[in-house]
Amino acid sequence: MRTSARGYSSVSAAEELSVIEKAADQEALDDDMLLEDLRVSKAMSKKYLKVSMAATVKEALKCMHDNHQKFALVVDEDEFLEGIITLGDIRRCLSKQQPSDISKGDSTADVNPCLVSSVCTKGISYRGQERGLLTCFADTDLAIARELMEASGVKQLPVVNRGGEPHKGRKRRVIAVLHYESIWNCLREEINHRKSVYQHSNRKDNNEEEIINSNGY
Repeated sequence: MRTSARGYSSVSAAEELSVIEKAADQEALDDDMLLEDLRVSKAMSKKYLKVSMAATVKEALKCMHDNHQKFALVVDEDEFLEGIITLGDIRRCLSKQQPSDISKGDSTADVNPCLVSSVCTKGISYRGQERGLLTCFADTDLAIARELMEASGVKQLPVVNRGGEPHKGRKRRVIAVLHYESIWNCLREEINHRKSVYQHSNRKDNNEEEIINSNGY
C-alpha cells in the first residue's frame, strides 16, 4: 500500500490481484455453503428419456432424435436403472462401420442392429477406481452432486430412490435426472430469492423506524 502526496492510498498490481483472488475465493466459498443447503430435489427434472436394455442402437438413436435429447437412461424390464446411453456412445459404436454425422441425430442412418445393452455406459472411473453407475438421491445436497459430476466429468446424474431391491442386487428405480447446468440455475434462483427476502426485511425495518420517529418515540 502506497500513500501519495494528496493523502490517497494506492494499491500495487500484486496487492490488487491478491484482493481480487480473495474476493473470488470468498464468493466460491459462499456458493459452496449455499449448495450445501440445497437439495437435489430442488434442481432435478422429472422429464427424462428412457430406453430398454433390449432396444437396438437404431431404436435408441431414433428415440433420442425424436425427443431432441443427447442421452437416455437405460432400464431393464422392471424399470430398474442399468446404464446411460449417449450420442457419444453411439458415435463410438458406429465409428468403425460408418462415418455418418451421428452428432446431428440422423435417425435415418443405417445403424447396425446391436443392442443398447452392449453399448451403454454401466460404470465409470472415479478418482482412479472403476465404479458402478454414478447416481444420487433426491435428498443429496447439491454441493456433493456437483463434486461428483465434476470429478467424473458427467453432465447428467440419474436420481434414484433409496433402498433398492435385494433380489435385484440392490438396483434402484430412477425418479428424475439432475443436469449440471440446473445446479447453477438453482443456485442463482436461491441467491436472488435471499436477496429479495433481505431487501424486503430492510424496507420493513426502515418503515417501522420511520413510524416510530414520526410518533416522537
